Parts: sequence; C-alpha cells; structure tokens
Amino acid sequence: MRRRLILGLTALLAAAGGAAQPAPTALPGLAYDLPFFPATTYDPAIPTVEELLGFRPGDRAALPAEVGTCLAAWAAASPRAELVEYARSHEDRPLSYMIVSSPANLARRDEIRAGLARLADPRGLERAAADRLVETLPATAWLAYSIHGDETSGTDAALAVLYHLVAGTSSDVTDLLDELVVLVDPMMNPDGRHRFLQQIAEHRATAPNVDDQSLLHAGYWPWGRGNHYLFDLNRDWLPAVNPETRGRIREAAAWHPLLFVDAHEMGALDTYLFAPAREPRNPHLPDRRGHWNSVFARDQSEAFDRRGWVYYTGEWNEGWYPGYSDSWGEYRGALGILYEQAGYAEDGVRQASGALATYREAVHHQAVSSLANLGSLAANARQMLAEFASERRLSVAADGPYAGRTFAILPTANEGRRQRFVDLLRLHGIEVYEATGEIGAVAGVDQLGRRFAGRTLPAGTLLVPNRQPEARWVAVALEFDTRMTDDYLQRERKSILADGSSSIYDLTAWNLTMLYGLEALTLDGDLPGGAEPLAASAPAPAAAAPESSPAVAWVISGADDRSVAAAARLMEREVEVRIAARDFELGGASFPRGSVVVLPADNASSRSDLDAILDAATAELGLAAAAVSTGLGEGDLPDLGGGHFTLLERPRVALLGRAGFQSTDFGALWYTLDHHLGIRHSEIDADGLDYADLRRYNVLILPDRWTPDLPAGALETLATWVEAGGTLIAVGRSAAVVATEDVKLSAARELGAVLDALDDYELAVLAEWEAAASRAPDREAVWSHTAPAAIDYPWSPLAEEERPSLEERRRRDAWQRRFMPRGAFLAARANPEHWLTMGAGDVLPVLFGSSAVLMAGPSVEAPVRFGVLAPAATAAPRRAGWGPVPQGQELRLRMSGLVWPEATQRLANSAWVTRERKGRGQVILFASPPTFRAATLGTARLLLNAVVYGPGFGASHPIVP
Repeated sequence: MRRRLILGLTALLAAAGGAAQPAPTALPGLAYDLPFFPATTYDPAIPTVEELLGFRPGDRAALPAEVGTCLAAWAAASPRAELVEYARSHEDRPLSYMIVSSPANLARRDEIRAGLARLADPRGLERAAADRLVETLPATAWLAYSIHGDETSGTDAALAVLYHLVAGTSSDVTDLLDELVVLVDPMMNPDGRHRFLQQIAEHRATAPNVDDQSLLHAGYWPWGRGNHYLFDLNRDWLPAVNPETRGRIREAAAWHPLLFVDAHEMGALDTYLFAPAREPRNPHLPDRRGHWNSVFARDQSEAFDRRGWVYYTGEWNEGWYPGYSDSWGEYRGALGILYEQAGYAEDGVRQASGALATYREAVHHQAVSSLANLGSLAANARQMLAEFASERRLSVAADGPYAGRTFAILPTANEGRRQRFVDLLRLHGIEVYEATGEIGAVAGVDQLGRRFAGRTLPAGTLLVPNRQPEARWVAVALEFDTRMTDDYLQRERKSILADGSSSIYDLTAWNLTMLYGLEALTLDGDLPGGAEPLAASAPAPAAAAPESSPAVAWVISGADDRSVAAAARLMEREVEVRIAARDFELGGASFPRGSVVVLPADNASSRSDLDAILDAATAELGLAAAAVSTGLGEGDLPDLGGGHFTLLERPRVALLGRAGFQSTDFGALWYTLDHHLGIRHSEIDADGLDYADLRRYNVLILPDRWTPDLPAGALETLATWVEAGGTLIAVGRSAAVVATEDVKLSAARELGAVLDALDDYELAVLAEWEAAASRAPDREAVWSHTAPAAIDYPWSPLAEEERPSLEERRRRDAWQRRFMPRGAFLAARANPEHWLTMGAGDVLPVLFGSSAVLMAGPSVEAPVRFGVLAPAATAAPRRAGWGPVPQGQELRLRMSGLVWPEATQRLANSAWVTRERKGRGQVILFASPPTFRAATLGTARLLLNAVVYGPGFGASHPIVP
C-alpha cells in the first residue's frame, strides 16, 4: 500500500513538472524597435552585432567576452578599424580601444600621432609649420564608455557606434572619418561590468521587472560600480592607482584628443544629462571651453529634440575635481563632455509618469549623443585644432600664464614613496628636474600658506616648472591652494544655511604632494639654475655583511614605507623581527626609529638560511638591508639588546565587509593590504561576526561605513576579542560608532558627546604641549626646601576666558557641524615619539571630509591631532574653538580646499588618530580614511604601522612554552 502511494505521488509530481509553464502576462511598452541610424547604409560584409551575438545593441547588456568578440571581428573585417589592447584588469580581462578612421588616415597613423605631438609640445616649432599641421591633421576624438561597471548602457552604445563607423557606407560616415580619427574605449571597467551582469542574471525572472527598487536593477554589495578592488575608476585619473587607468592615460595622452566623451548612467527615474557643467569650475580650464560646450550642447540638444527626448545640462554636475575622465581630457586640451543616462539595467523601468523606459532606448540615447558630438567636432575641427595649438604655445611661453612658478619637492629618506611620486608625474607627462647641488636664495610659499624668502634648497630637491607643455595639468596636480570664486562661495553658503545641502560633488582638494605626504614649496620664478632633468632611479644595492666579523643584526631603514612590508613579509617567512622605537646608531651607521631589525640571535632555528630569506624579501621590494657588526649604540643611543627594540608578533589580519561598510573604503584597504604589504589576510562578512572564530586573527579592520551603526551583537563580540589581545582598527564612521559611550570599547568620544567636559580634553592637549616644549624647569623652585605659595598652571592664562554655557556650546556645535569639509587637506601634528607615526613627518597632510570630530582625553593617546603650531610673536594665550592655543603661537589648519571658519574651530586640536589599551589588546581609531582611494600615501603609512606593528607594540601575547 505504501509503495503504491509513493508511486502515485511520484507520477503526480512528474505530471506537474512536465506541464507547460504559463507565459508571463504581457507588458505593453517594453518593445523598442526604432532603428538607431535609419538614414545610413551599411556594408553587408561587416557583421552586425546581432549576427555576432544573436541580439541587437540594447536588447540586453553584452557580457565582457561578447564585447571582445565584436571588437575582434570588426578589426579583422574592416579596413577602417584597428584594435589596441592597452591594459589588463586585476581579473586579467583585456582593456582595448579601437581606432576608427578612413583607410588613408589609418595608413598614416604614426605620422598623425607625431604631428599632434609636435603641436602639443611647440618648443622649437615654427609658427608656419604649426599652421600647416593644423590644416592637414585630422582631429582626434576619444569616446569612453561605462567606467562604472553597473552603468551598462554606454558599452552597448559603443558597440552600436563602432558598427556604424566601421560598416557605414553613406557619406554621413565616410565624410566624418575623413576628418576624424575616432578612438573608442567601449568598456572601461570589465571586472565591474562582469560582476553586475552576474547579479542581473541571478535575479532575472520569467517576467520582465520594471521596478527600479528590485535587486534586478539595484544589485547588491559591493555592486558593479567599482573594479576588482571596488575603486571608483572615474576618480582615479589623477592618482592613477589602477592598471586600467594607467593604461588608458598612456594611450589617450599619445593621441591628444580634441573631444573626450565620458558616458555614464545615473538614477533610474532621471532623464539625460550632458555638458556643460556648472560652477564651481576649476580656474585652470580655458575660457574657450565654455564656448565649445555651448556649440556641442546645441548640436546634441537638436539631435534629442528631433526625436522628442528630454534632457538637461548643469544642475548637479560641477567642474571642480580634475580626476574625472572628461576632466582629465579637458586639462590635456580636449573638450570634455559627460553623458548621464538614466539607468534602466535590462528590463526597463516604470517612470513616475507611468511611462515605460526601455534599456534599448537608453542605449539609443547614448549612441545618438556620440554621433552628434562627432559631427560637431568634424564641423569645427580646423578651429579647434588651431586653438589647441594656441593653448600649447601659451603653456610654454616665457610671458604666458604659467610662467614664473616652479614647484619644489624637498628631499626625503622615504625613497620608495619618492619613486612612486616621480613615476606618477612621468605617467602624466610632467617634466621633472633635480637640484644637482644647493640652490640658494629662493622665495615662495610653503604648504601651510607661509611666505618665505632667502631659503636654500638642498641637493636632491625635485623641481617641476609650471611652464611646460602640460602646464595646466601641472598646475592642477601641484598647486597648493586653488580657490573658488566669491560668487560661488556665497551661493554655497546660502545653500548650506537654507537646507544643509552642498553643491560640491567630490573633493575640494587633491594636491599630489599632500596626498603623498611630501614636503613641498611653491617657488617664485621659472626653473632655477643648478637643476638637471631627473635621471631614472637605480635599483637599491644589496647589502653584504662586514668582512671583518659576522653580522649581529640586519637593519632596513624605517624611513621607507616599504620597510613595513618587509617586516610583514619576513614574519610570514617565520623570521622574528624587531622594530626600533627610537633613532639609533650602530657601527657608525645611523638609522631612524621604525627601522626593521633582524637578529640572528632571535632566529636560531633559521640561522643557516637567514641571509637568503632577507635577500629575497628585500629584493622583492627594491630595498637593501644593512649589516651591522656591533650591538653597542653610540653615546646615549640605544643598544641592540635593550628595551627600545620591540619584538613583533606576526599580524593575522581580517578585514570586515558588507553589512553597511563603504565598498570603496573596503576596497582601498583591501588593495593596500594586497599591494602595499602583499600579505595573506581574510575578508569577513560582518553579519556573521557572532559566529566567526576570531581567535584566528590578532588584527581586525573596520572600514568606513554608510550607516552609523554596526550589526547587532558585533560590538560585544569585538570587545571580548580586544580584551583577549586583539588590535581593533576602526575608520571613519566605524570609529565614531566605536567611540560611543554605550559601546564601551573606547574612551575616545565624538565632540558633541563631551561638550559638558571640555576642560578635561583641553587638559590633555595642554599636557602634550608642555611635554613637547621641553622647557628647562625653574632650578631654584625644583630644589627649594619649601612649598611654593603658587604654581603657574598651563591652563591659568585661559582661566579668565570663561567658556560659554553648555546650552550655548551645543548651539555652536550644531551650527559648526553644518560647515564640515567635503574633502579638504588639513594640517595635523604628529607625535614624533609614538610608534604609530613612524615614517611620518612632523606635519601630516590629512584629507578630511567628515562631520565626526574625535576627542581624546587624558586616558587616550592621540598620536596625531589637527593643527600645527607656528610662531606668532604678538599672540596671547587663547582658545580656538574648544581647545587652547599657547602664547606666541598660532594654529595652522587649512592646507588646501574649502574649509569654512566654523569647521576649523570645531576641528582644531581634535584627534585624527587615537590609540588606547583595552585589556590585553588595543583600539586604534582613524577619524577619516587613511587609505582614501589608495592614493593618500602619507596617511596610509600610519595604517600600515597599525596593522603590522600593532600586535607587537600595543597588545600583549603569551610566550608559548
């Protein structure tokens, strides 16, 4: 009986499974069959997208491999096309651009590039020769699509545009290609696109979904916007961290395009935006860009008007930050044009009006925009080429706008960072010189805005004259203090006060020397005498042990950022490593604090091959280890066996992700661990923190967050782990969460929470200054046998300056909070004796864009605080905001970017980094991301110190018997 029942159920289920599935109900309006370019005829020998892939452009989003199929087929089939691979992504996908022009132009491509290069660097070029080039060279256009991987329509539009150009036989195409060389970069972020299309595939249903809130359209963490390491590649054109960016900079720069299109998507319920941008606009953009923006926008709007499509310009699109794709093109001489198409993913989206917007129509918008812009360029090619040549002549002219200024980067012992800086300048085509000896009597301004005269530059100073072919880009990259117009500031302040909103879309500061933490000056005048073009860097020589005696230690200078990676990688090879907490001198050789020390005595088990391990580890990083033959320090400097050489604990690192963490900060930290340290680590889903065995790790990193909270139960789990010896590193909003009183993980607090206890925090600052001042004590008072009648306390001069009432303090703090920076450089002072600041200068430029202000009281260490003291002889003791400024000093804070006075008062003397002991472990907080876009090498050093040195310096671990 039971067997018959089972058989019966099986048959019933089989019948149900075999029944026809009902078709989804129809959704009228999703079909979009309008031909993209109906007036054009095409060569039937050139395969269409549909013939190659089985669907038309925009019927669905093409996968990265399918895009490659089309490019390869057209390069093989068309005499108008040539395919160039310019980079490989982190996931080893090819990045390519296609050169499309008439066969005659392609046959002389090298001649064309050489001619454009002569116009771009007109030194020694006669005016008549330049005029001939203007009349005979075709103009070049760089069309770039979908740098954000989940903004897919651009890439599919690129396929439509490419087919149109390589296969079109009517005059609208052939005439265009006689005038232009079109360079199409169809897929700028293949890794992100692959990730997003995989997410679409995972959520595709049998029926179309037109709800923009659904996962089909929205995706999920980490989404597809970024590349493999989740970088926003559209912000990477200045720091050029990623291979995708570096490859396209090399290729695009060589073609000197006059038009640079950057095709994006925006919110699904929007329409279509294109250039021109609104204010703030960077003052280094030529005035004529505004004219050409209007010309091209008029032609583009006419193309949309003919089809009944809606669009807008300006509004939220500003022109301040130079690191976008189209902005990079503009400073190099192109007209940059941004497209922002409403993002419909694949199924289309129901608009607020009730209308259905289809993906194929979105692709059509992008394709039509591209052809409209190419038409405008072809129609105005001679005039735009002439203006390009004129701009370049001005850039190198002795009386031009960029004459009379030179940037000087002072020598540093941090050779690895210097090499990376020089490599970046050269990638950008910037000419760099070096002082071969001292250069005296220079005048100018430093990074803190102070004028100087009669200063001597030491030998080895890097010099970058602003007057050179890429003068505008030099100014944008190295100018300390680019300023917005008064009119714009008035509108911005009005907006902040009206509703708390800002029209600033990205950073307001980005100076490369500040990003790299390098001391620099702006000099009055052109390149001084005594400077020669910088030679290529030589590799570091390998060190050998002294011939007279065996090495008692090997030392790697801690001045170089690469030394931190050396320590980490040696520990992964099971080498015991120490770090010097103070400067020291052994055997006549001097080393800075933070230097890596390897003792054979610590490594008895690997003594036989220790030399080989050291050689391999240093060679990988381009470093040299110095062999020393004595452990006796010179004078009062530390001896090798003393307590100033701390034995490290190998870091076992986990990086928390998902669960509200910012994907970009997660990615920058991930990249830093991978590419700056190159050590093994784990990425953990924070939602599963309660179930994870955290004993495997001794370092946990919490990236910046979107939301001001952490998953339920996570904080208790973290507290227990820290108490047991863990090093917890929290960044940005994660730091603000950890600093909350209810959390009980840290005694640091956010400013708004301690307005009733400011005297305690002021005392901590005064104590730090008193300790740093090193004033000689009153000898008579110290050795007196009687108790003094009075003591001069450091807060005494401030006692008469009564604080406002608590209610007033809260009112002021709420007001000041409105004006917090949105990405500006602040000057911070680094404690020169704290292990976290090893490798940092006394003045640390910090890129800050947050409303959180960290406060460190007497029980919390503050290795880095905002504000640098500078002499001001007539200044009386006073408070700047909540904290003190000593007599005869002023507090310098803003270095670059927009920082309202209200914000400087709130931030002055607050902590950027805090560190405190908790049980056997420690908590380290960063008020803002130290590895922002993996470009802030100056502040990233402190993060590296925390990760690699933290378990040994700040936490305690048992000796395993």
